[in-house]
Amino acid sequence: MGFTRKWDETCPRVYDSWEDDGVNWVIQDLAPEDDDIAMDILANEFLPDEPLCSYSKLTEDPESVRSMVQFWRDCLAQRMSLGCYTVVDGQKTLVGLNVCVLDTIEERVPSTPIEGAAWKNVYGAMAYLEEKCDPFKYLNLDTVLHALGLSVKRDYRGKHLGSRILAARKPLSLLHGIKATATVFTGPASQKSAAKAGFTTASAANSREMAAAGLNYPNDDSITIKLMVKRYDE
Repeated sequence: MGFTRKWDETCPRVYDSWEDDGVNWVIQDLAPEDDDIAMDILANEFLPDEPLCSYSKLTEDPESVRSMVQFWRDCLAQRMSLGCYTVVDGQKTLVGLNVCVLDTIEERVPSTPIEGAAWKNVYGAMAYLEEKCDPFKYLNLDTVLHALGLSVKRDYRGKHLGSRILAARKPLSLLHGIKATATVFTGPASQKSAAKAGFTTASAANSREMAAAGLNYPNDDSITIKLMVKRYDE
């Protein structure tokens, strides 16, 4: 049985807060009551825009959508995900999130079956890169914070929220004794946000390489995915 965080009276914990142009912002643990809103953001904002999902036409494959939604729900159940909120008159509104999980070398989370041709193609690309460069071996650690979906609602993009959400992984990780984080970032925007947050590239693969590995991607350099990591014990 994998790790599940105890959600108690200390939760949700706040990891970052600031005021900008009259708007108050907070990055905190994603609260259980916001899971459905988070799923709506992922399904309607992330899936159509994310490069691998877009190329694989994942939104046109109902089986893949169903399987990926269940995958995300199983991730959120670990209660390690981050939410970015606006705060107006004391009312919080979720505008972005990062689906995070605590993974160990013995047990990866979640164990949800990967179903649907498009989702298998997307997941296969991430698995290929982590087989090429095992993050546990690269970091020489048995436990890392993985993430499987960073999304900000379109109306709130351009405010550097992605890099601030990624930076909030540090206090989240340190709270749980996690020494590093690793993620396959699949698009230029998320890769730029990760670099801004201090992540470094451990390995990369372009669509030509992924096609040669038997995945359904163009035989060119139009897509580049990167395994990026950041340590918190240095």
